[in-house]
Amino acid sequence: MKKQTFHLQKAHSYWKLFLKPDDIAIDATCGNGHDSLVLKNILKAGILYGFDIQKSAIENTEKLLKENLSSEDFQNIFLHESSHEDFSKYIKNKVNLVTYNLGYLPGFSKSVTTKVDSTLKSINSALSILNNKGAISIISYPGHEEGEKEEIALLQFLKTLDRKAFSVCYHKWLNKEKAPSFFWIEKLLF
Repeated sequence: MKKQTFHLQKAHSYWKLFLKPDDIAIDATCGNGHDSLVLKNILKAGILYGFDIQKSAIENTEKLLKENLSSEDFQNIFLHESSHEDFSKYIKNKVNLVTYNLGYLPGFSKSVTTKVDSTLKSINSALSILNNKGAISIISYPGHEEGEKEEIALLQFLKTLDRKAFSVCYHKWLNKEKAPSFFWIEKLLF
């Protein structure tokens, strides 16, 4: 496995500190399945939902998970070849964590990327299904045109969240302008 970059290390460390083995999590952008595998290794008996609009992403994720998990662990994984825009179509429970690794599917066409509108719709959907003390993890990539638009929109949107209801943290390299960023949104207990 190749060395993880800072943004992935940061996200994974937050997940490990935050999730309990019987929690429910969503990988909103499965990609090649690496984040799904990290999540399921943390969750143990918990439930993992995975979403991606690309069939190859779902196939890659399923293959990686089946190669690295027992058949028992795989029973609590539900993968959907679908947009992440509206989780309520598939998930009726409250969830503990929703993760996003925005951008394009590594190793495939860079013309298929996450988009500002669907990402913001998805984050609104995620906010509505979070458990008390639930969280959202987002990695954005401003190094390509759509990724830059997404990051600008995320910064604008996340600043509007009620500070009494949500705590929002933003990790960004100050001396690497186009480097990936990490956002952490945590729902506060009412």
